[in-house]
Amino acid sequence: MTTTSQTVVALSIVALAAALLVRSWLKKSKNPGCGSEGCGAVSPEVKKLQARLKR
Repeated sequence: MTTTSQTVVALSIVALAAALLVRSWLKKSKNPGCGSEGCGAVSPEVKKLQARLKR
């Protein structure tokens, strides 16, 4: 392999890795937690406690 082709392959691998990291970062930041609609897995007791703590 020539030096130029090695450089192209290395830069392609780095670009692919960077793209995957950015994609996973964007995917995580879109829907953190349950959002404004609330979680279905939260029990009514926990919801009451959360409401009391907000006051």
